[in-house]
Amino acid sequence: MIRLNVFFEVKEEAKAAEICALCKELVEKSLNDEGNVAYDYFVSGTRKGVMMICETWKDEEVLKAHMASKHFTTLVPQIEALTKNGLKLEQFAF
Repeated sequence: MIRLNVFFEVKEEAKAAEICALCKELVEKSLNDEGNVAYDYFVSGTRKGVMMICETWKDEEVLKAHMASKHFTTLVPQIEALTKNGLKLEQFAF
């Protein structure tokens, strides 16, 4: 299994509702991807503007398919465009 934690900070000028809507759509579509075990996003309760996407995949093959999907290639660049310093990815295997 592969666990990804993706952290990012929303640009001050970005509308929080806009980025949350994009994350919600990404979650809804990604949960239907083959090999997905879990997928969700969170807003920090201690650091203003900080968000995290958590996802768990069966293996590297299904993760690569997810990363090539239309919803990933469309929504992730839109999310990243609303961040201060891009997406910070941490990958774990278990």
